[in-house]
Amino acid sequence: MLSLMRKVSVALSRLLPEPQGKRLGVAVSGGPDSVALCDALVQLAPARGIQLTVLHVNHRLRPQADAEQQLVEQLCRRWQLPCLVEVLSPPERHSGIEAWARQERYRFFQRVRDDHGLDAVAVAHTLDDQAETVLFRLLRGAARRGLAGMPATRGGWLIRPLLDCSRQEVMAYLGTRQLPYTVDPSNADLRYTRNKIRHLLLPFLAREFTPRICSHLANLAKVMRDEEDWLEAQARAAYMRVVAPSQVLSLVCLQAEPAALRMRILRHWLEQNGQTGELGFVHLEAVARLSAPGGRGQVTLPRGVSVQRVGNTLRIAPPARIETLSPYCCVLTPGQEVVLPQAGWRVMVSPLQPWNDPPHSARSADRWQAIFDGACLGQGFFVRPMQPGDRIRPLGMQGHRKVHDVFIDAKIPRHHRQAFPLILIGQEIAWVPGCVRGETARITAATRCICRVTVNPLPEKGKLC
Repeated sequence: MLSLMRKVSVALSRLLPEPQGKRLGVAVSGGPDSVALCDALVQLAPARGIQLTVLHVNHRLRPQADAEQQLVEQLCRRWQLPCLVEVLSPPERHSGIEAWARQERYRFFQRVRDDHGLDAVAVAHTLDDQAETVLFRLLRGAARRGLAGMPATRGGWLIRPLLDCSRQEVMAYLGTRQLPYTVDPSNADLRYTRNKIRHLLLPFLAREFTPRICSHLANLAKVMRDEEDWLEAQARAAYMRVVAPSQVLSLVCLQAEPAALRMRILRHWLEQNGQTGELGFVHLEAVARLSAPGGRGQVTLPRGVSVQRVGNTLRIAPPARIETLSPYCCVLTPGQEVVLPQAGWRVMVSPLQPWNDPPHSARSADRWQAIFDGACLGQGFFVRPMQPGDRIRPLGMQGHRKVHDVFIDAKIPRHHRQAFPLILIGQEIAWVPGCVRGETARITAATRCICRVTVNPLPEKGKLC
């Protein structure tokens, strides 16, 4: 038996352990790898009771596309196999065309699998393709998951029986079997990174370091894949210990897990909450920093979703619906009530009242109520939302703090900050309701009259407590 056929036979025993009656689709582009794979399967299928169907996608991206389709159809007549062809209409855009072609190709495979009751679809990635993939991902800074390369099976339906076969073995098989094939001219275009790796980098490494570079990289992928599968299993088990049914993640439980699993647990948690595709390492790293001791605030993920740290937990917050609000600025008068319907707040100002108590008595247990020295109100008494650069001098402190930082510390949601009311006396912010009382108009031993201000959200807005 030829070397390639023997390796495909071994792969089938592993990938289709009970082949009798299996219906297997074979993706054939007309290139050497897919032609060799399909021919080997044709030789092996009868003894295993496998029914084969050829799948071909004509992307119509190159002048040779129709000729490649005709070659595949001719081969199918030679093999006496049914051939299902999908002819695509390429988009007008040129950027991302390879990603589009791959997406459409796999969408076709899945549709045929469902419509024709296929048990699996075989694609013709080789050992050399695996080596190129590992090197490509290494150059992009991939971690263990990326260095695991392409799995021999994916999603329970896509299999890669040629992963242990080199391109040299493919060409030797084609020559022995006298099989025709086509060559995609774009594979020689050095504008593409993968082609540079294939035609420049790998030959250089083979010539200058080891002729077995492709085998070494493919073996690395195997080891990484086995370790990755084990670590993922451990992370999934740990995930159940760390996350509550409400999808709130306990940071106390997370820190009790081994450091090697924490990033994986966070990724699994985010994926379980729909954060896939656009989620990158930079996002995952930011969430990891947020989960570490001393982390605070929130991390914004793609599509407006955010991860918020609340005490010793992490929570997923959906995209906030940001309304464009008209700026407001209202003069406050003792004895007055001001309703801000668009902003969703009510400000109640008491009449001036005599004061004979010591200063410390002015501290209210209600953080949504504050007492001001009535003698200072003549400077102007206002309510308005935050403006860029706003600062407050907290009571008892010498320096100032940014109101933006006050909101972060108080865990005021981002979508509430735009309309959040600030109380000003003159040009100074005297109070950030519910958060920080300022030094302006504080109660002293010289205070003789006071004014109480209470700020509450309107009932339909819900209180930020």
